[in-house]
Parts: sequence; C-alpha cells; structure tokens
Amino acid sequence: MTVETTTGEAARGGELIRQINRAIPVFIWISPVLAGLLSLHMGKSMAWDLLHYHYYNGYAFLNDRLGFDILPAVFHTFLNPVLDVAFYAAVEALPARVVGFGLGAIHGVNVILLFLCARRVLDRWGRDGSGGGTGPAPNLLPAFLAVSGFGSAAAMGTLGSWHHDLIASLFFLGALLVLLRRGDGVTPWRAAAAGLCVGLGLGLKLTLAPFVAAIVAAPLALPGPVRDRVLACVFAGAGAGVGLLTTAGFWMARMYAEYGNPFFPFFNRLFASPFAGAGDGRDLRYLPVGLWEYLVYPAVFSFDVDRISEAPWRDFRLLAAFAVAVCLAAVIAGARLMGRRSRAERRLAGCGDARMVLWAALAGYAGWLVLFSIYRYAVPLEMLVPLLLCIMLVALAGVRFGTVATAACCLLLVATTQKADFARKDWGDDPFVGAEVPAAYRDLRNGVILMAGRSADAHFIPAFDPSNRFLRLDGFDYVYRADDPFTRQAAAVVAGHHGPVLAMFRRDRRGQGAEDAFRAFGFAIDDGSCATVESSVRPPEPTFLCRLRPVSAG
Repeated sequence: MTVETTTGEAARGGELIRQINRAIPVFIWISPVLAGLLSLHMGKSMAWDLLHYHYYNGYAFLNDRLGFDILPAVFHTFLNPVLDVAFYAAVEALPARVVGFGLGAIHGVNVILLFLCARRVLDRWGRDGSGGGTGPAPNLLPAFLAVSGFGSAAAMGTLGSWHHDLIASLFFLGALLVLLRRGDGVTPWRAAAAGLCVGLGLGLKLTLAPFVAAIVAAPLALPGPVRDRVLACVFAGAGAGVGLLTTAGFWMARMYAEYGNPFFPFFNRLFASPFAGAGDGRDLRYLPVGLWEYLVYPAVFSFDVDRISEAPWRDFRLLAAFAVAVCLAAVIAGARLMGRRSRAERRLAGCGDARMVLWAALAGYAGWLVLFSIYRYAVPLEMLVPLLLCIMLVALAGVRFGTVATAACCLLLVATTQKADFARKDWGDDPFVGAEVPAAYRDLRNGVILMAGRSADAHFIPAFDPSNRFLRLDGFDYVYRADDPFTRQAAAVVAGHHGPVLAMFRRDRRGQGAEDAFRAFGFAIDDGSCATVESSVRPPEPTFLCRLRPVSAG
C-alpha cells in the first residue's frame, strides 16, 4: 500500500466523519418528532396517577369544584392543576393519538437539552486542554450520551404519559444548560436565570425540589472567590423563588386561604395547619432503612426494584454512576493522603463545568434520596448518567480509554435496561380518557356519591352531571382519622343532604373496607340498584354505582 493510497483513505475517512458530524444535529433537533412517534408505538398510557387525579384535577379546576367535592383523589386533589388543565383541555378537544404524540414530542425535548449540555461540557473541557474533548466529531459523543441517557427505564416507561416527570426534567436540564452557557464563570444574573428556569418547574411539580437545590448549589463547584460563588447561589435561589411563585403562586395563595398551608397537603405540621391530621403528604414507603442503606442504596434498589417503585423496571445507570463515583473519590482521597494530587483531580481542576455537573448531580441525588427515593422522581438524574460516566471515566483514565470505557458502559446499560412498566393499552378508537354513566343514573342530579376503597376512580367524575357531589370516605388511612376535618366536612354534607345518596366503589374493594365505610356513615348498599360505570380505561375490576339506604331503614 502506497503512502498516497493511505493518505487518500484517511482523507475519505475524515470526510465521512465530518459528514456524520454535520448530520447529527439534524437528528437531534427532530428527536421530539421521533419521540412522539415512539409514544404512539408504545401505546396509550393508562397509569394509576392518570386515573386517580391528573384527569380529574384539570376538570375540577375548570369547574371550580375545590371544596364542592371532598377528597375524591385524596391529597392529590390539592396539587397544582396547571399541567392537568392543559392535559384535560387537550383530551377533550383532540383525538387520543394526537394527545399521545404531543406528549411524546414534548418529552423528546429532553434529548436536545441533554445533547447541548454534553456538547458544552466536553467541548470546553477539550479546549481547556484538561483531559476531555470530542475530537474531529464534536457532535458524535454528546449525541450518543444524550440518546443513551433518554433510553433509561424511567424515561421510556413514562414517555407519552401524563406523569409530569419528563416535563419537570426539562426545567432542570434547561437550568443546567443556562449555567453551562459561557466559559467566563457563572455571573449572578445567569445564576438567577437558571434558578428562575428550574423554579418554574418546581411550581408545576414539587417533586423537582431536590434538583432545584442542585441548581442553586451548582455554582459552589466553580473556581473563584468564595464570595462570588455564594453570591451566585443566592441569586439562583432568588430566581427559583420567583419561578415558583410565577407558576404556583396563585395556587399557594388559595391553599393558604383554605387550609392554612401554602404547600398543602405537604408540611402540614410545619405550618401548623388545622388540617394537620391529613398527614405530611409524602409517601415514605420507599425511603432507605438505616444509615447503611442511605450510604449504598443504589446497590440495594438496583437489584430489588420494589424498594423504590410500584412498577417493575430494570436499569443499572444509577448503580454504575454510584460505583464510578466511589472509585473516583477513592483515587482522589488516596492521592491526597499521600500528599499529592492525582491525575484525575488535575483533569477535573481544568474544567469548572465538569465539576459543576458532578456537584449538581450529587446534590440532586442526595436530596432525592432523603426526600422521596421514588424511582420516577430521579429521571432527571438518570438521564444525565451517561454524561456523568464520561466525565468521571475520562478523569480517571484519560481521553482515549475513558471515552472507550464510557461507550462500552453505556451500550451495556442500554442492553440491560427494561423500561418501567406503567400500564399501557392499544389506542383503539376510544377517547384518551372516557367514561359512561350507567343508563339508570344518567339523569341523576344533585346527588351525593360516596367513594370508598383504595382505587383510582376520580376519572369517572367528569362523566356525571356537575350538580352531583363526590365525597371520599376511606381508602387511604394516612388521610382519614376519626377527628379529621375532612371527615367532619363529609359528614356535614351527608347530614344536610335531602336528595339521593349513592356509593361508587370497585367490586374487589367491597370486602376491604368500602362497605364498612358506608356503614360508618349510616348507610348500607342496595344491591339491587347496582350498575357498572363503563370506561375506556376501566380497571381490571368493575366499578359499581349503587344506591345507599339508611341502615336504620333496613
């Protein structure tokens, strides 16, 4: 082979790489369309949260039913309804497939943000000459990291669903991108803009709180005077506060006026709410048990997925990031103990952006671990894992070996991922959410309908005439107590009502407390009057609508 031939082949190879590099942004920018199509392929999401409160909350806000119905979706009744209003309006106005495609496309914007964040970190790291860089194809590695991140179990499981987690993640990744925008450090006003972005997301979904704290704390990882870094954090926190009030201020004011707590139903005891008996609003089932689990929880839940999720899944991204982070920390600490700086530390020292991403991820993980440990809520962090692995592995092993190790690790993670199984079904010709009142009760007006049992049945309510009131009596023992103010409200409504009183409950819940709840309110089920509430998203067990008769009359 001649020198000329070798040179020509290298030139052709270089030109092919450059063409691929130029084409990659096109695919990244159309990724929302691809995500929308993937959402259609995966089927209509019928997750429990949708049936329990997302659909109802949009309807309730538009029809001013707060206080008219009593806890039809238990404490979820009181969550900020802004996103649910948008969903309800879309469901009522558009075909189901259009809604599913639109949701998937919105969720797909995460790919663009992941790509831009990765490209800025790696490009700047390379230009600083401190151990990173993307070589002759600066788009290839960031695109690979973005796509493999979006392919996580949580992201794929909630794609095209109305869980809100993939919408909340947009605000976190957008805020992170704002912080990474320039190489001149984080100015206070840029920190404020990042805080504003993530604060807007917090107002829409409070479970974003750990990642708001991560953005606020991120400037601490940058070089420069401590005073400047702290000032940037203060501005980021102020921006987050403004963002929170922008999207949730109206709802916080109403919650404070109605229940004495702007964050109701959360932190009731902190605000000394008269409704403190309703509980703290958090689901504590998934928190680690004991100090040791707090320290190594990814090694626990990665092999026992029920510890942090109600749906089956398999994904080792968080475990991989945890393991590599432990190795990196051990290498840096070991070198420090020997009185020197390791190569890994020196590589990281040259890029404040890389350190800031690692620090934000650590802060977000710590907050998620302590507050929730619920799998879906960690999706912003899980999608960042490929970038985190790249930063840490390049710091440990250098550009060539670190990049190869990152690619191999990400391919293995993608191959072993099983998306979270939140219920889906074929699209069919039905509305996205649809219910039909039994023929015998379609003319029902001014009735009181008592709901009982731990079942997601609030999505039936919009099918009824708006004059009917829905009161939940039991089913969630962390809400109802004998002296609970909501129980007293429900009892007062029933006592002062002179029209029909009915029960709505799932058949399999009748012997699991539902019948006892009706009896506690002085009623028994009239079995001869029972009919089934039909729905395009009906749970496996039928939901019954029955007349109630006073116990004393039986």
